[in-house]
Amino acid sequence: MLAAELLREGGVAHVPGAGTHHALPDRASGFCYLNDPVFAVLALRAQGARRVAYVDLDAHHGDGVELAFRDDPHTLVLSVHEEGRWPGTGALADRGAGQVWNLPVPRGFHDDDMARVLDHLILPVVEAFGPDAVVLQCGADGLLEDPQSGLALSNNAHAAAVAAIRPLSPRLLLLGGGGYNPWSVARCWTRLWGILAGERAPGTLPDSARAVLAGLRWMRRGSGRAIEPEMRWIDTLEDPPRGGLPSSEVRARLGMLRARLRVWQ
Repeated sequence: MLAAELLREGGVAHVPGAGTHHALPDRASGFCYLNDPVFAVLALRAQGARRVAYVDLDAHHGDGVELAFRDDPHTLVLSVHEEGRWPGTGALADRGAGQVWNLPVPRGFHDDDMARVLDHLILPVVEAFGPDAVVLQCGADGLLEDPQSGLALSNNAHAAAVAAIRPLSPRLLLLGGGGYNPWSVARCWTRLWGILAGERAPGTLPDSARAVLAGLRWMRRGSGRAIEPEMRWIDTLEDPPRGGLPSSEVRARLGMLRARLRVWQ
């Protein structure tokens, strides 16, 4: 609610600890006790936003948010998530009141795939909707190093999405979300904060920042052994690009959603 108040007259706010998009009206779900993205949309409404776009880039479908707003034509709900991944919702055919857009993507979904999705789905849909405010959930669990998904993104994909969506957002509230590799989470969300602040990521991090990352510990489940980080997880914020050949599944599903968009506009 504080972030919504700060955005009353426009601008950007970043709440990396938020993005708990699975909580349901009557119970906690999927590591999420309260659904703060739902509260964020409602708080932005209370501060005068009439049309709010919620865009979710987490590897898992934001089921709690879609449930809350699927019948509300004034709240756009758009999610890009791994197919077959828990909670198993977010079907391509879901439409809600016409403003729900889901794109399930296959394992191995990479930066070049996400660039196509950004250009041919996310940006056109958000622009056509004409929001007064955008809530963008940038879960880091779609990054290649994360153990909770089979996606293969770098944090360059998230950075490109934030930079491209920002001009379409009179008020932008950027949330964190999922992420289970502590080094990739810290580097991704720090980089996104820098984009909002107009700061370019340094090629090599200063010693003080490297010391923070070097001090992180991540235990391998069931083994009691610490995972040793790669040096690039400590030395720099920017991931190497992770592109590839166009995914036929992504291309086909984008075509279906693009056909729907032509009618929707």
